[in-house]
Amino acid sequence: MDYNKLNDIIVSMRRDLHRIPEVGTELPQTKNYVINKLKELGLSYKESSIDSGLICDIGDAGSGNIVAVRADMDGLPIEEETGLEYASKNGNMHACGHDAHTACLLGAAYYLLENRAKINGCVRLVFQAAEELARGAHNMLNSGLLNGVKAIVGTHIGTLASNVPSGEFVLQEGALMASNDRIFIKVIGKDAHGAYPHFSIDPILTASQIIQGIYNIKSREILATEPVIISICMVHAGSQYNIIPSEVNIEGTFRTFSEKNRAFITERIKEIAQSIACANRAKAEVVIKRRGAPVINDKKIAKQLNEVCRELGFKKHDNHVLSMAGEDFADYLEEIKGAFILFSTMTEKNIAHHNSKFEIDESKLYQPSVLMSEWAMKYLNEL
Repeated sequence: MDYNKLNDIIVSMRRDLHRIPEVGTELPQTKNYVINKLKELGLSYKESSIDSGLICDIGDAGSGNIVAVRADMDGLPIEEETGLEYASKNGNMHACGHDAHTACLLGAAYYLLENRAKINGCVRLVFQAAEELARGAHNMLNSGLLNGVKAIVGTHIGTLASNVPSGEFVLQEGALMASNDRIFIKVIGKDAHGAYPHFSIDPILTASQIIQGIYNIKSREILATEPVIISICMVHAGSQYNIIPSEVNIEGTFRTFSEKNRAFITERIKEIAQSIACANRAKAEVVIKRRGAPVINDKKIAKQLNEVCRELGFKKHDNHVLSMAGEDFADYLEEIKGAFILFSTMTEKNIAHHNSKFEIDESKLYQPSVLMSEWAMKYLNEL
């Protein structure tokens, strides 16, 4: 297939999707767009009974030889400020590149149909909702729509690997992206007038000490060379400038590649918060929500992807890359062999994900479509 033509098709679809971002588990407009494109190609599909996810098989699913290629479809509740002609106007934004992921997977459908005679089995296209909530992959697995899949790959575009030039792939075995766990702490004290703090049990003072104590976990309790991040990102308290409130709510996240560190940090956050609260005569209620495991790529599949990339003449980045971002693709990898790919679409502005001005270089979006499709056919032929 002509790559320029394929890229034009993908870019057009990506811009269509960019105009209609939706968030969460229910994505009616996005889902209908995908379904209509599949119908135009003469392809059938199956819908998830749990959310807006769906799958489409190309080839013979009855053969038992099934590999999957996945894209996430959801956006973020961010007001777009790119000024692009095709910018979203609905208060949401594809500020993480999922519009491109969906368009690339639809592009893979075009490519696979042109190469259908080479498919020795079935390639299952997986269109997933709710990645940003870390629930979509879990829902797809629970829906049963991935039953029988032997291996799975997916690609994330953008600037996750900030040192990788645009148009280059990161194709590595082992650790790639970090776990993603969420911290909730409610500090409960006693309110009082700001002029009479001795009548209070000050939850703001307590919360500040808890936050400092939590940050000390990384700097004083974990080996300095271990990749770990702990970030407190939300603190809510108070209603008046001169009233000490009765409670403070703290939220944040921590990331690591080690299950040992993951368990250690979980317990230490609880111990530190509750001990400091007790010392200040307050109480601390701590909830740690495990969201996503680390993304750990299969060695054999990573090797196959590298071979396909080389055969296609695409560029790859050879230096080891670790991203502290989380990805619910990890949920698939806990049950199915697979690998996650990073593809740099960095522009000169190098704007990070989840930013209201996020933008991508669209010039080589055909490459993830072709790479994942060719890998799928290679894997099926080697089964």
